[in-house]
Amino acid sequence: MLGCTLKELQLALREKIEEVQQRDNLIDELEAELDEKDEIIERLQNELDKYRSVLKPVTAQQNHIRFIDPKERTKRCAISAEPIKDSTAEELLTRVKRVPKTT
Repeated sequence: MLGCTLKELQLALREKIEEVQQRDNLIDELEAELDEKDEIIERLQNELDKYRSVLKPVTAQQNHIRFIDPKERTKRCAISAEPIKDSTAEELLTRVKRVPKTT
């Protein structure tokens, strides 16, 4: 470097300044990308907190129901049948075909 001319030193200085500017631009881009990702993380964290606040009571109820004594559970009954239209009871009885249990 002692044998370098002033023009060579100025050229080297310009190159280093350009490198620093390129790095600064890259840093700015990466910081902007980081800010965007931080915003996304914050938004997703808020959504997750919202869903957790809704799901905790629901899962607590399900756990409570799961551990209830079977004697305490309400028994449900369902009936499945064809709808009765305008038929009377006598008509229904006459239409029923009796089938013996033994052959």
